[in-house]
Amino acid sequence: MGVTVVSIAPEYVLARAVLLDALDALGPHRDAVVLVGAQAVYLHAGEAELATAPMTTDADLTVDVDRMATTPELATALRGGGFEPGDQPGSWRGRSGVVVDLVVAPHQGGRRSPSARGGHIPSHAPNVVRIAVGLEPALVDHEERELAALDAADLRRFHVKVAGPAALLVAKLIKIAERVADEDAGQRSRVLGKDALDVLRLLRGVDLETFVSGFDRHARDVHARPVMERALDFLRAVGEGEHSRLPRLVAAASGGDRTVAASLVVLVRQLLDAADRTR
Repeated sequence: MGVTVVSIAPEYVLARAVLLDALDALGPHRDAVVLVGAQAVYLHAGEAELATAPMTTDADLTVDVDRMATTPELATALRGGGFEPGDQPGSWRGRSGVVVDLVVAPHQGGRRSPSARGGHIPSHAPNVVRIAVGLEPALVDHEERELAALDAADLRRFHVKVAGPAALLVAKLIKIAERVADEDAGQRSRVLGKDALDVLRLLRGVDLETFVSGFDRHARDVHARPVMERALDFLRAVGEGEHSRLPRLVAAASGGDRTVAASLVVLVRQLLDAADRTR
């Protein structure tokens, strides 16, 4: 049975509404964006029987630069839709301060420096998008869905590409891997338990065959394959033991529940075994 609209947190209802605002503002560029991040995870996996309910207050859209329309200019379109630039490249603040992040894979970011964060798309404002590793699989592993508002009074609906579960898993793992590396280097910890919980949601809510099919798509793309392999290697390093880093993150984010960590370990092993049989 699906979750009724009235049971959904108001913050999430607002987040969906602002995402629809962004899709409306993007106009002909909608065909070039893929929904990634937590909102895409919830579409595939929902709560996945976790005690911690899904909730996010932002949205992430990957821009496939090769599929963009000629016009309008992105920044102009977003401003016209009620958005203002945030503090970071690619960050756009909509109503009530809810953020929509426009992100691109490094090979489409238009920058030579591997440390560049702001993307450069010809004929568009500088830093209108942010460069982020881990998005490459979403460009080849996605499906079109109809996205509706969660407020019964809002009748808007858009067809939008949504990253597949395997692409979302890779993106989450790369995000966690980068933050773990920063923490290990002595930088301020940015490792977020909600990202670890999203990994668990995906593994609980999606069947193995769907992941394997997605990994197969990644393996056939020159940009997606190395990112996918990096993510699975990281998962193997931090997820196969109950006292490994990822299960500990999940346990902490779920209030210290070690049964949740044990469940994650079993699911990780099953996923890696299935992935190894196809590689």
